[in-house]
Amino acid sequence: MDKPYQAMKDIGVLPAHFPIPGAGFLPVNAFVIKAKEPVLVDTGMGIDGADFMKALESVIDPRELKWVWLTHDDADHTGNLRKVLDAAPAARLAANSLAALRVSTAWPVPMDRVCWLNPGESIDAGDRTLTAVRPPLFDNPTTIGIYDGKSETFFSADCFGAIIPSPALNADDLPEEVLSQGMIAWAGADSPWVHMVEPARFSQTLEKIRQIAPKTVLSAHLPPAAGKTERLLDILSRVPASTPFAAPNQKALLRILAQGR
Repeated sequence: MDKPYQAMKDIGVLPAHFPIPGAGFLPVNAFVIKAKEPVLVDTGMGIDGADFMKALESVIDPRELKWVWLTHDDADHTGNLRKVLDAAPAARLAANSLAALRVSTAWPVPMDRVCWLNPGESIDAGDRTLTAVRPPLFDNPTTIGIYDGKSETFFSADCFGAIIPSPALNADDLPEEVLSQGMIAWAGADSPWVHMVEPARFSQTLEKIRQIAPKTVLSAHLPPAAGKTERLLDILSRVPASTPFAAPNQKALLRILAQGR
């Protein structure tokens, strides 16, 4: 875990970075929305365990949480879900129904504490409405990002993520070429189906986010990006025609291991 910080007045970032051998780092962010009914967005990686809970406690007393929003059930988003729900007895879990059911194969999710959501549906967090929005790119059918109308922020799950050379606190800290290359590499690796989509059809999904026009994008896998939505959409528009990602094979692993000796 890295040190928590504020993305804006009422939204805190619980940041971590996962090393990608030979490539750099993948940011892994969770977020706290300090609404009238406070919301935790995702629960980090299990490998961080106690450190994640300490980071959360430095931002908010978990007993104050009213909602835990699970953008999808991948391990880097559910790593501390059980710990969080135990520490936050007043919180309900907002998630897609399939995500909640799949998590239940690992431990018994208390369904009486779950709110099942589909894209387009919302929860009331007291001083704002949080609406489930399916991002243009996703690697998991249960994905529901969030549009927070009060802060005009889009919590985009894996979408707009990037593999970056070193940890950063803000997307503005990334050189343009680093941002573009990192986003295109991550998009192709995380959502390989995008190369089977006609660019014109894909542009229609980007247009939905353009119409929402969020002032800030908070991705689970990119430093906070304020005032860059149009630029991020432009980068994603180039992904369908980009070279498909090829995962490293055993020969690459042996080279990486040899370099570390």
